[in-house]
Amino acid sequence: MRRGLRLFSWLFLFLLGFALPAFALEVSPDKVGIGLNFAGDKVTVTGTLPAGCDVYVEVLSPPVKVPVNRLGHVGPFWLNKQKVEIKGVPKLYQVYTSCPLSQLPPALREELEGYQKAFRKAEVYDTTGEGKRLLDRQAALPFLQFLAQEYQSKGLYAIREGAVKVTDGHFQVTVDVPPGTPQGDIQVTAHFVKNGQVVGREATSFRVESRGLVRWLRVLAGTDGPVYGGLAVMLAIIAGLGVGMGFGLLDRLLSFGISRRTSRA
Repeated sequence: MRRGLRLFSWLFLFLLGFALPAFALEVSPDKVGIGLNFAGDKVTVTGTLPAGCDVYVEVLSPPVKVPVNRLGHVGPFWLNKQKVEIKGVPKLYQVYTSCPLSQLPPALREELEGYQKAFRKAEVYDTTGEGKRLLDRQAALPFLQFLAQEYQSKGLYAIREGAVKVTDGHFQVTVDVPPGTPQGDIQVTAHFVKNGQVVGREATSFRVESRGLVRWLRVLAGTDGPVYGGLAVMLAIIAGLGVGMGFGLLDRLLSFGISRRTSRA
């Protein structure tokens, strides 16, 4: 009897797997290539929306390590007064909703204010002197706020209210991939909200990777440091020569124009 029930349970789960949709959440395209002149890109997120639910889509990159300097007046000059290192912060953090923010859970609304949710695992270390000193939350807050404003100005941090379009039980949203997006797997999570509570989630990801010359230089830096260093020096010399030739040409053109006006006078 028990053996028969076990076989029936396995058969039920097997058939249920066929009944469920193969992909509850999809991203297209699932890869974004960063070339030499990358000016940003977009991906489309689509999914099935449970009945009676709203949805907010959260886009999150892996955490990065960021150095930040605080400037201050030293006599007539602006100089570095404090250096910090911020860890555990995603460089890309975006939220797209199908409903007004007021319909989201209160705790979530509070976390979204000032992008607090993005800084949940952040650690800020003072590196001004020798060694590192972990700052408490109050001392770290100004640096985190500065970083949030900086990333927001570049389109890396954003909250798009009402950007998710819902049609016949399905949702769709266009997600920005701005310049500066870090390479790696970008996590995409759809949170389903009903009566002010999160009742379910679905997650997927897309990948950001270098292509062409950018990829070749990155691979070269990791596999053959001396060659990469020599190439970097050569490019710097060529760039310097180009700037010098440009200023020389500009100087000759200006001198020629001045001499012509002088001769006419």
